Amino acid sequence: MPDSLASTHRVSFVSRFNRILAVLIWALVVFMVVATIVGAPGSLLSALLAGATIALLDWIALWRPRVDVVDEGVVLQNLVRRITVPWEALIHVDTKYALTLHTPGRKYAAWAAPAPGRTGAAVAKRQARTDVAPRSAVGGTAAPGDLLTTESGAAAELVRERWEHLRESGGLELGRADEVRARVEWLWQPAALLVVLAAATVVALNVG
Repeated sequence: MPDSLASTHRVSFVSRFNRILAVLIWALVVFMVVATIVGAPGSLLSALLAGATIALLDWIALWRPRVDVVDEGVVLQNLVRRITVPWEALIHVDTKYALTLHTPGRKYAAWAAPAPGRTGAAVAKRQARTDVAPRSAVGGTAAPGDLLTTESGAAAELVRERWEHLRESGGLELGRADEVRARVEWLWQPAALLVVLAAATVVALNVG
């Protein structure tokens, strides 16, 4: 699901399915916490800690992941890493298993844009319009993961469109892929908080 941000030069993709699932899980967590507290008031602390743990995991795994297409390159917000691939370092965009950005000797997959399974691919093919083909299509045909009605295909199209525009407009310095490196940032704070909450939940359950 493309999501245009404030800047006209920044476009983001998030998984609509994952976000709907995240909201459903959060609603279920609230229901379970309330039901537990009503049924066993003495378990208030452990119920709140367990609910917070699940809610945070839900946010990390389903809500937060995204793909940002910006002037500098493509930013993959994954579970515990934020990967920035500069346009100069990009050599290939693949969607076999997920949106995957290839650089010389390395490849980076987007958690937010998985390729469809066999059933999902069949549904996507039926939904795809014959007059709209992804940029990777050859002779009007495309791999299942490249279909614009799939999450991997929609995200890949955003990347390929900007990449192609930069190459054609002269905004991209070619031949520097071996010199430019992707930047990887470890997002340890949410993961550390998740570990603390999980440990606290275990302690509260044992004490209770």
